[in-house]
Amino acid sequence: MKNQELAFTISEFGKRARTTVRTLRFYEELGLLTPAKQNGSGHKLYGFEDLAKLQQIQSMKFLGYSLQEIKNLIDNDSDVSKQLEKSLPWQHKLLTEKRNELNRAIEAVEHVQFLLKEGKPITWTVLSSLLFKMENEQDQIEWMKEYFPEDVVEQFSSFPKEQRLQMDIEMLDWLSTLKKLMSDGASPQSPEAFNLAVKLSEIAMKHVDNKEDLAKQMQKAKKLMEADKVDFKFPTILTPEEEAFLGEITKSIKALYDENGK
Repeated sequence: MKNQELAFTISEFGKRARTTVRTLRFYEELGLLTPAKQNGSGHKLYGFEDLAKLQQIQSMKFLGYSLQEIKNLIDNDSDVSKQLEKSLPWQHKLLTEKRNELNRAIEAVEHVQFLLKEGKPITWTVLSSLLFKMENEQDQIEWMKEYFPEDVVEQFSSFPKEQRLQMDIEMLDWLSTLKKLMSDGASPQSPEAFNLAVKLSEIAMKHVDNKEDLAKQMQKAKKLMEADKVDFKFPTILTPEEEAFLGEITKSIKALYDENGK
């Protein structure tokens, strides 16, 4: 029997093509791969033409095309080269974006793994904040550009990976101190609470060249955001209770400075 006349049942074809019966049935439901031949029992048979079409499908899947996109390409009788010239640039863009997204995800996994190995406190609140910051880094940079000078944004966005990791370690150590103060029932007016606020300022300003200028810029940005009625809030490592406690510390420090300034 000639090769062109060979025909296989769906299970036989699946074994030879190294794919599952379930996948073949799904392709048939989508109209991607529908065998035309049948045996005496009415079972559909697959031939070498079907194998060639299956290989087309698998090749396009490898390039990242969706099954619906593959169907549209295969059903289109126009020149294959022209179809690919039109669709591949867009496909390249999508795959590049996916690769960049995977790279960021891998970096985030490694980042969190390192913090865990260092014994740092990772809660769901902390994890959400860390991952949001890493996933939406570019969006946050664009947001900062609306309220901060370009040189300030450039300085914050150019921190190397090691420096950012060190900042996260310092922040989580600071967070541990905050949690302990709260669990011990410390007062927001206590010296320990004041030292905590000072430490937070030191961590934020530690890697900044001109600290005094940045402080002024932050005050200016705060007024601009208040004028714009910005109510969107990025995820933070603090729980609402911890934010409230830190807010009380800030109020106490401000009241103390106002009193001394009189």
